[in-house]
Amino acid sequence: MQGRAMRLPFAGGAVPSGAALLVLRLVMGPILAYHGYRTLDAGVGKFVATVDRLGFPFPELLARATIVIELVGGICLAVGLLTRVWGGFVTLQMLLIVAKVKWDVGLFGPPGKGGGFELDLLYAAIAAALLIAGPGLFSLDHAIGLEVDLSAGTSPLRREGPVRAEA
Repeated sequence: MQGRAMRLPFAGGAVPSGAALLVLRLVMGPILAYHGYRTLDAGVGKFVATVDRLGFPFPELLARATIVIELVGGICLAVGLLTRVWGGFVTLQMLLIVAKVKWDVGLFGPPGKGGGFELDLLYAAIAAALLIAGPGLFSLDHAIGLEVDLSAGTSPLRREGPVRAEA
């Protein structure tokens, strides 16, 4: 055993990575969609007032955008449609919440006073992973050709055939 690295019996590669991204989508998407639905159900006006009270500019626009990002974006993330776009929006939204709403409370918040920004940061990290890595397995992005499977030896940067200089 001396001199040999120990190997764990886990497979790596595109399929396990894609499965992991699928799990992230299937957990985060419905949770976000539920939050958006609850906010919509409670009344847009009430949420606009909350956004305004927190001191954000354009509270009407920002409140409605937040609901769309959570409700529509959550559904789209779950099915893997425009995953990188919605991942970007969710990342920005959650980082904005951390920076502008919950930063003073801290990561975990004081005991008995409600939570800190730990879950918002977790949502931002998951959304950033989807933005960077894409939708993973079983996504509409792959089905309609918005994502390219690079494991098949294709590259969006490589041109097939000879390269010729054009005059």
